[in-house]
Amino acid sequence: MNTDRLWRHYKFIFKHYGHIEGVSRKTKKAIIGKKMSRKALRKRLAAVVITKDEQSRTVDISDVFCPRCGCDQTRSTGNMTEYPELWVRSYCLRCGFLVCEADNSLEHHALEFPEDNYRIH
Repeated sequence: MNTDRLWRHYKFIFKHYGHIEGVSRKTKKAIIGKKMSRKALRKRLAAVVITKDEQSRTVDISDVFCPRCGCDQTRSTGNMTEYPELWVRSYCLRCGFLVCEADNSLEHHALEFPEDNYRIH
């Protein structure tokens, strides 16, 4: 796609304050891309490798994406509290699923919780 056309779509998104829900299908398709099939999503979920380091309590995920639709794009709320505290949430740009959250702790990704149907608790 021509870069001028793509810039037009980005300008339209910024005009709507980054909320993809209120824009046209053509703009969504230009920015996010085509939706992943269920079969491809299941294969991608099966290929994810999660490595937990007990000493530093960190988690390394081989591939980061939305477990509901397979989208790589997210939107973040930014820090929603005053300075010493930390509360950040990231949502999938396509379906609005809560993908990542940090609440005065390390960042937790939805892919860490397959037993809870990929919901952050």
